[in-house]
Amino acid sequence: MDMLFFFVACLGLAETIDLFMGKDFLIFMGKQVEEKDYDLKKVFQVEKWLFAADTLGCFILTRGSLIGFWGQMTVILILFTTLFIHTWVFNNEKFMTASGIKKKQQRKEAREAWRDRKKRK
Repeated sequence: MDMLFFFVACLGLAETIDLFMGKDFLIFMGKQVEEKDYDLKKVFQVEKWLFAADTLGCFILTRGSLIGFWGQMTVILILFTTLFIHTWVFNNEKFMTASGIKKKQQRKEAREAWRDRKKRK
């Protein structure tokens, strides 16, 4: 597990450095999230600090025996909190452009139509 946390921390460190430089290589890598749907300046402003906290937490967990059980639990709680905030950032319309808000509304309407399909029969 220590090596896993170490590799995640190294990846987080690379992303943190890129975000502080105004670039990105990790966040918009998949097909679920597109750069044009978000105000990158606002997203990077929050995400760089979240990735910094994630990186620090993972580096601390690589030496988990030094901080003890409750120290590890505290760091894991912090990591889960940052995970929740990452999710909040990408679902909040405050960080989206007009095209992102429109796509979000279309997905919401599609979900509602899917739920209501049985009611119409």
